[in-house]
Amino acid sequence: DMGGWYDNSDDFNPPDNFHAFIPGHSFGQYLSGLARAYAVTGSKATQEKVHRLVKAFGETVEPSGKFYVDYHLPAYTYDKTSCGLIDAHEFAKCPDALDVHWQATQAALPYLPEKALSRAEQRARPHKMVADTWDETYTLPENFFLAYQRSGNSKYRDLAARFIEQDYFGPLAEGQNVLPGEHAYSHVNALSSAMQAYLTLGDEKYFRAAHNGLRMVEDQSYATGGWGPDEAFVEPGKGLLDASLGTTHASFETPCGAYGHFKITRYLLRATRDSHYGDSMERVLYNTIAGATPILADGTSFYYSDYNREARKVHYRDKWPCCSGTFPQLTADYGISSYYKAENGIYVNLFIPSRVSWLQNGTQSTLTQTTEYPRENATQLKFALTRPEPFVVHVRIPAWAGAKTTLSVNGKKIDAAVEPGKFLPVQRTWKDGDQIELELEMPLRLEAIDDQNRDNVALVRGPLALFAVGAIPRQITRKQLLAATQVARASDDWKVKTDEGGLTLRPFASIMSEEYRLYNRVLG
Repeated sequence: DMGGWYDNSDDFNPPDNFHAFIPGHSFGQYLSGLARAYAVTGSKATQEKVHRLVKAFGETVEPSGKFYVDYHLPAYTYDKTSCGLIDAHEFAKCPDALDVHWQATQAALPYLPEKALSRAEQRARPHKMVADTWDETYTLPENFFLAYQRSGNSKYRDLAARFIEQDYFGPLAEGQNVLPGEHAYSHVNALSSAMQAYLTLGDEKYFRAAHNGLRMVEDQSYATGGWGPDEAFVEPGKGLLDASLGTTHASFETPCGAYGHFKITRYLLRATRDSHYGDSMERVLYNTIAGATPILADGTSFYYSDYNREARKVHYRDKWPCCSGTFPQLTADYGISSYYKAENGIYVNLFIPSRVSWLQNGTQSTLTQTTEYPRENATQLKFALTRPEPFVVHVRIPAWAGAKTTLSVNGKKIDAAVEPGKFLPVQRTWKDGDQIELELEMPLRLEAIDDQNRDNVALVRGPLALFAVGAIPRQITRKQLLAATQVARASDDWKVKTDEGGLTLRPFASIMSEEYRLYNRVLG
């Protein structure tokens, strides 16, 4: 027994006791994380572990689906199992994964409803306890569509269509905001099902649903990119996001929320080539999951980012919660989101130390990125090519980039205009040893919590929200915050001078056990 949510026991009794809430729920996520880790590292030991786990899991799958008898969230756990097996096939080249996936699907189907059910619909049906109304059938289509694409089995496509939640995607496609009150993470996760429906079925309605849905999420997001206080969306236009700063410490379900956010922004970026989604992705990366504390060996996990006026980083009360499963998946996600191959070249989306290799018109091409971003404002990209090759490198210029932003090739600034909020195409015949240098002006700016509370602001530099730590002066002006200075070039700390003394701010990833505050009331 691992403890926490993962155990199989009879003492689960919400809300008092969450021990054995969802037995075995995160196995598929651990499998997915390992498969992705193999794809990133090429570790044969990791690949062999994935193969062993798939084989051993397959031996436990009973055709009757005994595992799901009296199980609270069958769709929830099956969906994670499905993802793990699909990734084991796709990334770790496991020969048994698709066969085991079909076995697992057959075992789960008798315990799934006839269609996707909202939580309200589940509450309206007979149930033994409230946890039986928390299942997430509306997230199933994404992995059913992926299983269809990987296997060619049309039954998966039919299952995906069966679980598309039209009552959610229909209004979103028409621009109606149906998010308020809904469970935040699972409904962002469901937007990826809309994108898979669009990519597989070709229906523009599902693209509009995903596009509009994410826009509505971003409209009620914190300066960190996080969303969903108390795991729910709020009603816009009523100052409720501001109110959450004084009522909850559960501001953003961080590993799960970041995972869902990465997926939908990746889908939309691929479909639109709009750099906004790269901006959105990196904001969540640096301000949320990059600052999460590691999972401990006993399953103690980081769960919520806290944006309360009196906030600290703390572990979740129960071991092996849902976020312990998405965390290992995320360790590979930023890597697979960094670069995108296009027919005419490559897109550089994230600025992280990394290396990517690909064939460009038959030429072996490698791009190595060296950077201390976002602590520093520059990144360097160096090419290794077996022969000169003409292609385009599309470099993301964030929307917040200042007018002094420059891009140079081999030390010479390019003639093209550097336009914030766009991918900048750099076209030339690239040669071995060529280098791109991007230097971003990162002006400080203030972002209000919502339109009803314009005086409650976060200080942001580039993609980084800066959190106040230590003593906080009672009176701070906008001008004082915008005059903040970095303590030293290699320091994460920023200093603000006020009439009542100094204020220190630092990014989320640099905060340890100290108390912090994201938003501060300002004068002027």
